[in-house]
Amino acid sequence: MVTIIMIVAGFSIPKFSREIDNSRLKGALQTVATAYQNARILATQNNTAYEVLASLPGIKPVSMCVDLDGDGNCGPTEPATPVPMQVSLNNNGVPSGLDATTLGFAPLNTESSVMHNQQNQLIPGLGWNSLGQPCQRASSTSPCSPAGWVQYLQFQRTNGTILYGAVTVSPTGRVKTWTYISTSNGNGKWL
Repeated sequence: MVTIIMIVAGFSIPKFSREIDNSRLKGALQTVATAYQNARILATQNNTAYEVLASLPGIKPVSMCVDLDGDGNCGPTEPATPVPMQVSLNNNGVPSGLDATTLGFAPLNTESSVMHNQQNQLIPGLGWNSLGQPCQRASSTSPCSPAGWVQYLQFQRTNGTILYGAVTVSPTGRVKTWTYISTSNGNGKWL
């Protein structure tokens, strides 16, 4: 009887562990989506454009903030949202599939951002204009023009594997979360 219980537990624990990690990834996705929505609300309330910034690559835990003063930095008085320690915001090495065909728009991402802050410095991040539209600015004096966006998240599991997720923002402002489901034949899909 003990042997049977140990065999069943041996098969169940890895699956249970993966489900816990999937739940943590989904929580992180909701955290990022909420940070974007909060910035959107602030931009419309204050009738101005704001940018959502994230910590530089390699800084853990990642923190996202709304750059209220437009200086390209997360200051102590600006609304900040921490992202769980196991998560990195990184578009490199992510499985393909979230493209114009899937999304219905050609998304920008951190590596291809053209957003300029008020000091005309190129700062990767998503901006929101006063109409509540996601936008990018070609210069500090240009209007923040509507643009679609994708931010990928990578969740580092304790066994060394990575789970992938994404938050997309359409040019009309629809925020959606995605998770990547891998398959045994290597042909995963975004759901």
